[in-house]
Amino acid sequence: MSFSASTDKTKANSTTTTNGKTTSFDFGPKAGYFFINNLAAGIGLDANTSTYKDENSTYKYTSSGVSVSPFVRYYLKPGIFFQGTFGGGPSKTKVTNNNVTSTTKFSTANWSLGAGYAWFLNNKVAIEPFIGYGSQISKNKGNDVKDINSSLFINIGFQIYLDTKK
Repeated sequence: MSFSASTDKTKANSTTTTNGKTTSFDFGPKAGYFFINNLAAGIGLDANTSTYKDENSTYKYTSSGVSVSPFVRYYLKPGIFFQGTFGGGPSKTKVTNNNVTSTTKFSTANWSLGAGYAWFLNNKVAIEPFIGYGSQISKNKGNDVKDINSSLFINIGFQIYLDTKK
């Protein structure tokens, strides 16, 4: 889960002007199951929203999306793991400018590959730094335009391991 709020400002000489403000929220839980020793597979759900509002005009930009992403994770001893994901889902943007609003819908596909380390705080809870590379393709549903974003990323996760053996 993440939340961010930022302010875009311009400073010229001794005058500071606030241009706009952005808020973003992302919620991405995952659940997996160990099918054999050291190999887990599961599914993640990611829901996100972001809004930018220009302070000097009526311009406002909002985006939101949902993505379902199956994953496979393989653990080496002690705690090193490799993970791959592939998924997708719907998203949309809404732009309002001078009281005119337009909405664009997209279909998205994403994938990522990476490696991490499960640093156990106790035998059930781990902090997991993770580095990887991934890509997201968004296709406009109204035409044949695709937006492709690729990136190197670093994440830190919080993982709870449940033991179902009695």
